[in-house]
Amino acid sequence: MDSVTHILSIAMEAGKIMLENGAEIYRVEDTMARISKYYGAKDQHFFVLTNGIFVSGEEIDGKAFARVEHIPVHGADLSKVIAINQLSREISQGKYTLDEVEKKLEEIRNSKNRPFIIQVLATALGSGCFSVLLNGSLRDGICSFISGIVLGFFITLIFKPYLSKISGNIIGGMLVTLICVLCKHFGFADSLTSMIGGSVIPLVPGVAFVNGIRDIGDEDYISGSVRLLDAMLVFLCIAVGVAAVLICYGKLTGGIVL
Repeated sequence: MDSVTHILSIAMEAGKIMLENGAEIYRVEDTMARISKYYGAKDQHFFVLTNGIFVSGEEIDGKAFARVEHIPVHGADLSKVIAINQLSREISQGKYTLDEVEKKLEEIRNSKNRPFIIQVLATALGSGCFSVLLNGSLRDGICSFISGIVLGFFITLIFKPYLSKISGNIIGGMLVTLICVLCKHFGFADSLTSMIGGSVIPLVPGVAFVNGIRDIGDEDYISGSVRLLDAMLVFLCIAVGVAAVLICYGKLTGGIVL
Protein backbone atom coordinates (compact mmCIF):
# COMPACT_ATOMS: atom_id res chain seq x y z
CA MET A 1 0.00 0.00 0.00
CA ASP A 2 1.27 3.47 -0.91
CA SER A 3 2.15 5.78 1.97
CA VAL A 4 -0.16 8.68 2.79
CA THR A 5 2.79 11.04 2.27
CA HIS A 6 3.23 9.83 -1.30
CA ILE A 7 -0.50 9.97 -2.04
CA LEU A 8 -0.91 13.48 -0.68
CA SER A 9 2.22 14.68 -2.49
CA ILE A 10 0.76 13.46 -5.79
CA ALA A 11 -2.61 15.03 -5.03
CA MET A 12 -0.91 18.29 -4.15
CA GLU A 13 1.05 18.30 -7.41
CA ALA A 14 -2.19 17.86 -9.35
CA GLY A 15 -3.75 20.74 -7.43
CA LYS A 16 -0.71 22.91 -7.96
CA ILE A 17 -0.78 22.45 -11.75
CA MET A 18 -4.49 23.29 -11.81
CA LEU A 19 -4.14 26.36 -9.61
CA GLU A 20 -1.16 27.66 -11.62
CA ASN A 21 -3.24 27.51 -14.78
CA GLY A 22 -6.41 29.26 -13.69
CA ALA A 23 -8.65 26.57 -12.16
CA GLU A 24 -11.34 27.51 -9.64
CA ILE A 25 -10.70 26.83 -5.95
CA TYR A 26 -13.50 24.29 -5.55
CA ARG A 27 -12.28 22.34 -8.59
CA VAL A 28 -8.74 22.15 -7.19
CA GLU A 29 -9.93 20.98 -3.78
CA ASP A 30 -12.34 18.45 -5.29
CA THR A 31 -9.69 16.95 -7.58
CA MET A 32 -7.16 16.63 -4.75
CA ALA A 33 -9.76 15.01 -2.50
CA ARG A 34 -10.80 12.52 -5.19
CA ILE A 35 -7.22 11.42 -5.89
CA SER A 36 -6.43 11.05 -2.19
CA LYS A 37 -9.62 9.15 -1.43
CA TYR A 38 -9.23 6.74 -4.34
CA TYR A 39 -5.72 5.69 -3.31
CA GLY A 40 -6.72 5.19 0.31
CA ALA A 41 -5.55 8.29 2.16
CA LYS A 42 -7.68 9.05 5.22
CA ASP A 43 -8.02 12.10 7.46
CA GLN A 44 -6.58 14.34 4.76
CA HIS A 45 -7.26 18.06 4.82
CA PHE A 46 -6.85 20.57 2.00
CA PHE A 47 -6.97 24.33 2.20
CA VAL A 48 -6.54 26.13 -1.12
CA LEU A 49 -6.08 29.84 -1.75
CA THR A 50 -5.41 31.68 -4.98
CA ASN A 51 -1.65 31.60 -4.37
CA GLY A 52 -1.16 28.72 -1.96
CA ILE A 53 -2.07 25.13 -1.04
CA PHE A 54 -2.02 23.68 2.48
CA VAL A 55 -2.17 19.89 2.88
CA SER A 56 -2.14 17.73 5.99
CA GLY A 57 -2.71 14.05 6.71
CA GLU A 58 -1.71 11.19 8.96
CA GLU A 59 0.25 8.00 8.27
CA ILE A 60 -0.86 4.60 9.55
CA ASP A 61 1.85 4.70 12.22
CA GLY A 62 0.53 8.04 13.49
CA LYS A 63 3.15 10.26 11.88
CA ALA A 64 1.73 13.54 10.65
CA PHE A 65 2.25 14.91 7.14
CA ALA A 66 1.93 18.62 6.45
CA ARG A 67 3.05 20.69 3.49
CA VAL A 68 2.57 24.24 2.29
CA GLU A 69 3.18 25.33 -1.31
CA HIS A 70 3.30 28.94 -2.45
CA ILE A 71 1.94 29.44 -5.96
CA PRO A 72 2.39 32.85 -7.63
CA VAL A 73 -0.59 34.23 -9.52
CA HIS A 74 -0.10 33.38 -13.21
CA GLY A 75 -2.11 33.59 -16.38
CA ALA A 76 -4.35 30.75 -17.49
CA ASP A 77 -3.68 27.64 -19.57
CA LEU A 78 -7.01 25.86 -19.49
CA SER A 79 -5.71 22.96 -21.61
CA LYS A 80 -3.71 21.77 -18.58
CA VAL A 81 -6.73 22.14 -16.31
CA ILE A 82 -8.75 20.04 -18.74
CA ALA A 83 -5.96 17.44 -18.84
CA ILE A 84 -5.93 17.13 -15.04
CA ASN A 85 -9.73 16.83 -14.98
CA GLN A 86 -9.58 14.02 -17.52
CA LEU A 87 -6.82 12.33 -15.54
CA SER A 88 -8.88 12.45 -12.34
CA ARG A 89 -11.79 10.78 -14.16
CA GLU A 90 -9.51 8.03 -15.44
CA ILE A 91 -8.09 7.57 -11.93
CA SER A 92 -11.62 7.04 -10.61
CA GLN A 93 -12.07 4.37 -13.29
CA GLY A 94 -8.98 2.54 -11.98
CA LYS A 95 -6.81 3.05 -15.06
CA TYR A 96 -3.60 4.17 -13.31
CA THR A 97 -1.37 3.21 -10.44
CA LEU A 98 0.00 6.01 -8.27
CA ASP A 99 3.40 5.87 -9.98
CA GLU A 100 1.70 6.14 -13.37
CA VAL A 101 -0.27 9.16 -12.15
CA GLU A 102 2.99 10.79 -11.10
CA LYS A 103 4.40 10.31 -14.61
CA LYS A 104 1.21 11.62 -16.23
CA LEU A 105 1.34 14.75 -14.07
CA GLU A 106 4.93 15.34 -15.12
CA GLU A 107 3.91 15.01 -18.77
CA ILE A 108 1.07 17.50 -18.31
CA ARG A 109 3.32 20.00 -16.51
CA ASN A 110 5.97 19.80 -19.24
CA SER A 111 3.53 19.81 -22.16
CA LYS A 112 4.45 22.49 -24.67
CA ASN A 113 2.30 25.48 -25.44
CA ARG A 114 0.83 25.94 -28.86
CA PRO A 115 3.26 27.00 -31.60
CA PHE A 116 4.40 30.60 -31.50
CA ILE A 117 2.81 31.54 -34.80
CA ILE A 118 -0.56 30.10 -33.72
CA GLN A 119 -0.52 32.22 -30.55
CA VAL A 120 0.24 35.36 -32.56
CA LEU A 121 -2.47 34.64 -35.15
CA ALA A 122 -5.01 33.86 -32.43
CA THR A 123 -4.23 37.18 -30.73
CA ALA A 124 -4.61 39.03 -34.02
CA LEU A 125 -7.84 37.25 -34.96
CA GLY A 126 -9.35 37.94 -31.56
CA SER A 127 -8.47 41.63 -31.80
CA GLY A 128 -9.89 41.99 -35.30
CA CYS A 129 -13.12 40.12 -34.60
CA PHE A 130 -13.84 41.96 -31.37
CA SER A 131 -13.28 45.27 -33.13
CA VAL A 132 -16.03 44.39 -35.62
CA LEU A 133 -18.29 43.14 -32.81
CA LEU A 134 -17.89 46.52 -31.12
CA ASN A 135 -19.59 48.17 -34.11
CA GLY A 136 -16.37 48.73 -36.00
CA SER A 137 -16.17 48.63 -39.78
CA LEU A 138 -14.24 46.08 -41.79
CA ARG A 139 -11.39 48.57 -42.04
CA ASP A 140 -11.37 48.89 -38.26
CA GLY A 141 -11.21 45.10 -37.98
CA ILE A 142 -8.25 44.92 -40.35
CA CYS A 143 -6.37 47.61 -38.44
CA SER A 144 -7.10 45.83 -35.14
CA PHE A 145 -5.90 42.58 -36.71
CA ILE A 146 -2.59 44.29 -37.53
CA SER A 147 -2.28 45.72 -34.02
CA GLY A 148 -3.09 42.24 -32.69
CA ILE A 149 -0.16 40.77 -34.62
CA VAL A 150 2.18 43.34 -33.07
CA LEU A 151 0.67 42.69 -29.64
CA GLY A 152 1.07 38.92 -30.10
CA PHE A 153 4.78 39.32 -30.81
CA PHE A 154 5.12 41.70 -27.86
CA ILE A 155 3.37 39.34 -25.41
CA THR A 156 5.29 36.26 -26.49
CA LEU A 157 8.77 37.71 -26.99
CA ILE A 158 8.95 40.55 -24.47
CA PHE A 159 6.07 40.65 -21.99
CA LYS A 160 6.07 37.07 -20.68
CA PRO A 161 9.87 36.57 -20.51
CA TYR A 162 11.00 39.96 -19.23
CA LEU A 163 8.27 42.27 -17.92
CA SER A 164 6.16 42.41 -14.79
CA LYS A 165 2.39 42.31 -15.00
CA ILE A 166 2.08 46.03 -14.33
CA SER A 167 4.67 47.30 -16.80
CA GLY A 168 3.77 44.74 -19.46
CA ASN A 169 0.08 45.64 -19.51
CA ILE A 170 0.78 49.38 -19.51
CA ILE A 171 3.20 49.07 -22.43
CA GLY A 172 0.87 46.66 -24.24
CA GLY A 173 -2.02 49.11 -23.92
CA MET A 174 0.19 51.94 -25.17
CA LEU A 175 1.45 49.88 -28.11
CA VAL A 176 -1.93 48.89 -29.54
CA THR A 177 -3.39 52.35 -28.92
CA LEU A 178 -0.50 53.98 -30.79
CA ILE A 179 -1.08 51.71 -33.79
CA CYS A 180 -4.82 52.40 -33.74
CA VAL A 181 -4.26 56.16 -33.44
CA LEU A 182 -1.89 56.13 -36.41
CA CYS A 183 -4.37 54.12 -38.49
CA LYS A 184 -7.10 56.62 -37.66
CA HIS A 185 -4.84 59.65 -38.22
CA PHE A 186 -3.82 58.54 -41.71
CA GLY A 187 -7.36 57.63 -42.73
CA PHE A 188 -7.03 53.84 -42.77
CA ALA A 189 -9.84 53.29 -40.25
CA ASP A 190 -13.17 54.76 -39.14
CA SER A 191 -13.71 54.27 -35.40
CA LEU A 192 -10.88 54.67 -32.93
CA THR A 193 -13.08 53.42 -30.08
CA SER A 194 -13.86 50.12 -31.83
CA MET A 195 -10.24 49.57 -32.81
CA ILE A 196 -8.84 50.17 -29.33
CA GLY A 197 -11.61 48.15 -27.67
CA GLY A 198 -10.90 45.15 -29.89
CA SER A 199 -7.12 45.46 -29.75
CA VAL A 200 -6.82 45.36 -25.95
CA ILE A 201 -9.02 42.26 -25.57
CA PRO A 202 -6.04 39.81 -25.56
CA LEU A 203 -4.66 41.64 -22.52
CA VAL A 204 -7.92 41.41 -20.54
CA PRO A 205 -7.79 38.70 -17.80
CA GLY A 206 -11.26 37.32 -18.40
CA VAL A 207 -10.63 33.92 -16.80
CA ALA A 208 -9.25 35.44 -13.58
CA PHE A 209 -12.14 37.91 -13.38
CA VAL A 210 -14.84 35.28 -13.88
CA ASN A 211 -13.16 32.80 -11.52
CA GLY A 212 -12.91 35.51 -8.87
CA ILE A 213 -16.68 36.02 -9.05
CA ARG A 214 -17.26 32.25 -8.98
CA ASP A 215 -14.99 31.80 -5.97
CA ILE A 216 -16.91 34.49 -4.08
CA GLY A 217 -20.14 32.76 -5.10
CA ASP A 218 -18.73 29.51 -3.68
CA GLU A 219 -17.92 31.37 -0.42
CA ASP A 220 -14.16 31.31 -1.03
CA TYR A 221 -14.04 35.00 -0.19
CA ILE A 222 -10.30 35.39 0.27
CA SER A 223 -9.37 33.68 -3.00
CA GLY A 224 -12.15 35.40 -4.92
CA SER A 225 -11.12 38.82 -3.62
CA VAL A 226 -7.47 38.23 -4.53
CA ARG A 227 -8.36 37.18 -8.06
CA LEU A 228 -10.70 40.12 -8.54
CA LEU A 229 -8.05 42.52 -7.21
CA ASP A 230 -5.48 41.03 -9.59
CA ALA A 231 -7.87 41.38 -12.53
CA MET A 232 -8.77 44.96 -11.58
CA LEU A 233 -5.08 45.84 -11.41
CA VAL A 234 -4.65 44.60 -14.98
CA PHE A 235 -7.70 46.60 -16.11
CA LEU A 236 -6.22 49.71 -14.52
CA CYS A 237 -2.81 49.16 -16.17
CA ILE A 238 -4.39 48.72 -19.59
CA ALA A 239 -6.43 51.89 -19.08
CA VAL A 240 -3.33 53.84 -18.05
CA GLY A 241 -1.51 52.73 -21.21
CA VAL A 242 -4.43 53.63 -23.47
CA ALA A 243 -5.03 56.98 -21.77
CA ALA A 244 -1.37 57.96 -21.92
CA VAL A 245 -1.25 57.65 -25.72
CA LEU A 246 -4.62 59.35 -26.24
CA ILE A 247 -3.63 62.28 -24.01
CA CYS A 248 -0.31 62.72 -25.82
CA TYR A 249 -2.03 62.51 -29.21
CA GLY A 250 -4.64 65.03 -28.13
CA LYS A 251 -1.96 67.45 -26.95
CA LEU A 252 -0.12 67.17 -30.25
CA THR A 253 -3.11 67.45 -32.57
CA GLY A 254 -5.48 69.60 -30.50
CA GLY A 255 -8.17 66.95 -30.15
CA ILE A 256 -9.20 63.33 -30.64
CA VAL A 257 -11.99 62.05 -32.87
CA LEU A 258 -13.10 58.72 -31.40
